[in-house]
Amino acid sequence: MKRWIAMLLLAGAGGAGAAESGVLAKAGELKQEPFADAAIVVELPAAAPVEVLARQGAWMKVSSGGQTGWVRLLSVRLTGTPSKAGESGLAKAANVALSGSSGTAVATGVRGLDKEQIANAAPNPVEAAKLEGYVATDARARSFAQAGPLAEQTVPYLQ
Repeated sequence: MKRWIAMLLLAGAGGAGAAESGVLAKAGELKQEPFADAAIVVELPAAAPVEVLARQGAWMKVSSGGQTGWVRLLSVRLTGTPSKAGESGLAKAANVALSGSSGTAVATGVRGLDKEQIANAAPNPVEAAKLEGYVATDARARSFAQAGPLAEQTVPYLQ
């Protein structure tokens, strides 16, 4: 009986697999690929309506104004409204009834390097030299501590 109810709910949920819709939180670039240095398809204004087609890492593939491309995940504010005619909250209700979850989750992460990037890694002497400028020598650390309310303390070792 429980299965029949679930099947009826899902059958009436018409747009359960439909794409999400949203708007851009701020003006941004629609990129050809999900990379910061990818070619720009078009500049999108703030509040431009978008339809989310896919997600990959910190990027969303979207369609807006007849153009398709990639925008940063944090640039999109999902509206939560159905993006297709006939789509309703029934699909979400069925999902909650079947799995106990609304299916809504927000997560942002940065993925590590893939095998190809590791295999093709090369040292960058310019960036390595730049890092040397951030070294805190003993003299610089003591100077910083003396300039503020910090004071040197001697802490004995525990026996």
